[in-house]
Amino acid sequence: MAYKHKYVIGGTYQFYNNSDDLETNVNFNYWTISIVHSDSFVVIVSDFCTLAKDIISGTDYRWYVDAFEFPYVPIGCYRIIIEDTVSGDVIYIGDEIEAVSDTTDLMVMSYRNAKNILNYNYEVLTSFRNVFHVEMFKRKPLKPEKAEGYEFEDGQFYRVSTTFTKTHEFITGWFDEVEHDAMQTAIVHSSVKIAYNGSFNDMAKKDDYDLDWSENYEYKEASFRLQEIDKSSYNKAL
Repeated sequence: MAYKHKYVIGGTYQFYNNSDDLETNVNFNYWTISIVHSDSFVVIVSDFCTLAKDIISGTDYRWYVDAFEFPYVPIGCYRIIIEDTVSGDVIYIGDEIEAVSDTTDLMVMSYRNAKNILNYNYEVLTSFRNVFHVEMFKRKPLKPEKAEGYEFEDGQFYRVSTTFTKTHEFITGWFDEVEHDAMQTAIVHSSVKIAYNGSFNDMAKKDDYDLDWSENYEYKEASFRLQEIDKSSYNKAL
């Protein structure tokens, strides 16, 4: 049983299919994206958002979904699928997702990169950002202090300046390997925003992603630290 990524009914999302393989199907304009029951594949909501094409090479492309609102469905487990309405083929079957009614234990994360990485075509899609709800919580901020100055022969330290930064530790939910891989991918981006205290906050990766699979569990929590950008203070003693 895999971890089920959570979507909040009425929440706004964006995502890009950064698959290694490019699409060549000429019927793209006749594709539809639907939400189906996770087991029976009965269609619950059809054509609920618009697919966009990102040309990569010649006529080969990847697809993505710009901002959309997750539609009303009964709370439960579903999949997102893409169908070719001309051929009747199912082009894409997503992993199981869970539709929830509120944001309990969830935080909104938005990210993009200055340059193309990991099959994301950011240099062409200059305004595109991935947007998801992520199951995690934030601990109280750390405020590391960095002092610069001179040490004299008698061992005394003369402080010239002090810089304080604001760093948060985040703890994930009990994710499987696939979800942890996705989380690690997100936080290496050059622009990461996480919503808390009523607004989006710009963050930068501070430490390694702390994940230990040594006990070989199927699900594990992980922790990582992000530093708030533009939330440091500097005090010069001279």
